[in-house]
Amino acid sequence: MVKRKHLKLIDIPRYESLILAVMRAWKNVKKGRYNLRNLALVTVLVYTGCRLGEALRLRVGDLDTRYRVVKIRQEKKGREFHRIVPVPSDLFWEILESYLARFSNKDMVLFPITDRQARNIVYSFTREYLGRRYRPHSIRHSYAVFLARTTRDLETIRRLLGHSSYTWLKEYLDYTQEDLERDLRLAFSKLEIEYLV
Repeated sequence: MVKRKHLKLIDIPRYESLILAVMRAWKNVKKGRYNLRNLALVTVLVYTGCRLGEALRLRVGDLDTRYRVVKIRQEKKGREFHRIVPVPSDLFWEILESYLARFSNKDMVLFPITDRQARNIVYSFTREYLGRRYRPHSIRHSYAVFLARTTRDLETIRRLLGHSSYTWLKEYLDYTQEDLERDLRLAFSKLEIEYLV
């Protein structure tokens, strides 16, 4: 039996920090201080929670700017599946539409780079904008924890991340523990205040 590794909060950037980092990098792109392609790649990872390999398989036509969805190609056991991920973020589409303007054909690969180049882009981005190096997959975990905190709906998370079962997803719920503790602390303090008055 293979022992499953547990996620550690220290290995996952806060989702809010990722969004702020994307915003800062976008300002730098506009000033000519950061590469648009690199930011587009990171932005896709942050806002869709896709795996790095899935991001590298994206084609220009997989981004539907009209309906604001991204079609992600997922490979499992030699078969390809698609999942549609809605992205209701103006910032995401502003960045990606700017990047898409470079392409003339919808069948072109969105990020024509190697896996190693893509990993180095993520390492460099996180080091520069978050102050430490994070792995690309930690961005996916950050997205999942954000969904767990905000929706608390495993089916939504499963569908958006493209998991076939709930086994791994339950791990993300552990990260909502800090939210539960905060909510419980607040509830008890209100109760104590009411009791004292």
